Amino acid sequence: MALNYQGRTFLTDNDLKVNVLGFFPGMEIKNLRLKEIFERGSGRDFLGGDEIIAYSQSLVSGGMDFVAVEDAILGDIDAGKELKKTVFNKTATGIGRGHSLGGLSGIVLGIHGTKMIDSGLTGFCMSRSLVTSSRRRETTSEEIAVPECLRGKDEMLNEYLEISRDVFRVAEQFKAQIGKLGGVETFNKVIPYNNPADLFWAVPLDTLAGLSFEVRRDSEGSEKFVPRELHVLAGMLPELAERAGMGIMFRQRVNVPRDTYFHYNVFKNPKDPNYALEKAELNGMSLEPRVVDVHKEITPGFCKGLARLNQLRRETMSEKNPAELTKKAMRYVLALNQFSNEYNESVRLKVADSLSWRVWSEQKRHATLRQNVESVYSGARRAYSTMKEMWSVIQRVASGSSSAQLDSAELEKVIVIDDRLKQRPELLVPYVYHTARQLMFYGKMLEQGFEERDALFIVPKNIRLRTLEHYDLINLIDLEFPLRLCSTCEPERNASSWKKRAIIANALPELESFLQPKCNVGYCTEGKPCKNVMGFREGYDLNFHNAVKSEMLK
Repeated sequence: MALNYQGRTFLTDNDLKVNVLGFFPGMEIKNLRLKEIFERGSGRDFLGGDEIIAYSQSLVSGGMDFVAVEDAILGDIDAGKELKKTVFNKTATGIGRGHSLGGLSGIVLGIHGTKMIDSGLTGFCMSRSLVTSSRRRETTSEEIAVPECLRGKDEMLNEYLEISRDVFRVAEQFKAQIGKLGGVETFNKVIPYNNPADLFWAVPLDTLAGLSFEVRRDSEGSEKFVPRELHVLAGMLPELAERAGMGIMFRQRVNVPRDTYFHYNVFKNPKDPNYALEKAELNGMSLEPRVVDVHKEITPGFCKGLARLNQLRRETMSEKNPAELTKKAMRYVLALNQFSNEYNESVRLKVADSLSWRVWSEQKRHATLRQNVESVYSGARRAYSTMKEMWSVIQRVASGSSSAQLDSAELEKVIVIDDRLKQRPELLVPYVYHTARQLMFYGKMLEQGFEERDALFIVPKNIRLRTLEHYDLINLIDLEFPLRLCSTCEPERNASSWKKRAIIANALPELESFLQPKCNVGYCTEGKPCKNVMGFREGYDLNFHNAVKSEMLK
């Protein structure tokens, strides 16, 4: 419940609100008698995934006559069979076999909580989401979220609120000095995930089971690392699934000992072995991305496919008629997709890198790119340890009582510092000071026995996390990488991607001309074009851009 304190109301991590926005499959019941039975028995007037999938299974061998589903259900009811038991028995035979039933039904949820739900939920590969963006939305000090654990602990709560409010007071300075968007992008990395967020989350049954498994595993340990809101949501799932007409299959699926889809997740026990962190340590915790493994098999067919793509791209880039350009660009994309799918496994490459927690939270949503990431807790502990050692110096520099310079090189080992700040002490100093001050309070919470997952609410999003990215051909030249080379990409991630491009091109010179922003298809699909596409195409201006966009959406 919300926290009322000193005349104000604060959102807590115990205020999660969830609405069912939609579900699949669902069929309005046409038979009036059957509709009355369902309304009386389950309070709904539709067939959900439980009934549709259960009865459709028996129709597979004879063809899918979905009108016959209602007749089959009525036939069983008239024969005196209990419907829920019949559905249970029908789905029980298939739910344990494979992934088919786990992806045939799903739900769309509208979730309101703290921003921690973004970091916790949108990394499921088999899910799609829209969430409040901390890059685009300006957060104010009136919206600070408070961990429930601070309720009734006034001394700690006062300090938490004071530190959090002071962070927001530097917002205007950043926006004034860097510009609104740049200021928000830079400043918001200092803010923890302690503000409100709304999440539109579309997920199949297997992903719901995956969340349930994570929470179950987390509950078995002596320490808990998965945020409380995810535990609360997992507890709501049986009732939400029931409302969506898939309650029977959900209850079955969570008891089947078979894994679900990948989830790129930072809320892990930092004591457990971690691949991304191991690779980083083997490479001396380098701040620069490094190729740590590469495989390529360049066959004659591969070379022939590349040559054809190059020819199609040249034809596309030389086209000056907007209508024809959209056609040729689509022709090129279809050929690129066909080639990438056919030869995808001929190229594989691993890149060890590091990103801020904030930017990793954006990268994790790209479900096609296999990723590893270290626990946020090991990243937070590392940052706290460094700030604790440097705290007295940081305080003196921030107060103006010392002319010493902050050691940016040492700080960058544990936090991400925007290049725009490094040459501007008037911005760098408050950025580092407020980062360190929050991390010092994080340490204080741990010393006083608070759970580490609760202390995360004061950890800034600029802490550096170690990552490992597994690229295949399609993600290098078609899906993920071109998006990240686009100038509209978040600046930190964009800069990191151009560094990666240099080392990937060195490892895979055959692909260098294809390691380009997404406008490499022939034109820009964003609202406004940038110098990237203008470098690809002669005479590309705003008028031509708008004409092509108009043709594209006809």
